[in-house]
Amino acid sequence: STLDKAKLAVEKLVERVGFLGILACASIPNPLFDLAGITCGHFLVPFWTFFGATLIGKAVIKMHIQKLFVIIAFNEHHVEHIVSKLKYIPYVGKYLQAPFKELLVKQKAKLHRKVGSPVHQESSWLSWVFEKVVVLMIVYFVLSIINSMAQSNHKRRCKQQALQVEPSQKMAVD
Repeated sequence: STLDKAKLAVEKLVERVGFLGILACASIPNPLFDLAGITCGHFLVPFWTFFGATLIGKAVIKMHIQKLFVIIAFNEHHVEHIVSKLKYIPYVGKYLQAPFKELLVKQKAKLHRKVGSPVHQESSWLSWVFEKVVVLMIVYFVLSIINSMAQSNHKRRCKQQALQVEPSQKMAVD
């Protein structure tokens, strides 16, 4: 499949090219960097090689790529053009245009406020939902850790009990 081909390509890249392969995986925004990290662990790539390539890739190259993207994407001219095109979305476009434009004006006002002036915090239903989802994810993560610890503790106790029962069974057989 395509995913398997991508995995093999990352594995070959890291194995053959080393530092530059890790740097390439860390520099572009992609999910394959995690796979590159696992591959580096598998091939016992030295920590400082991996860390150096990751630091340069993420902190220097990727940061500049993302910065240029944000500057170009959120240019006022481009944003106005996109907002004007919202009206062409069937059924909901004309209803989305005004709230979207209002949201952008509020965000711009927040970013361009004077130093020392109070920040007006407005809570939307979307931020409330996102907050709750994040809290639920954290609670689930903590519960899964507790469950995993309980399972490993149970397994350890079962092994200890099995070891204690075995010598007594051997005596009964003899």
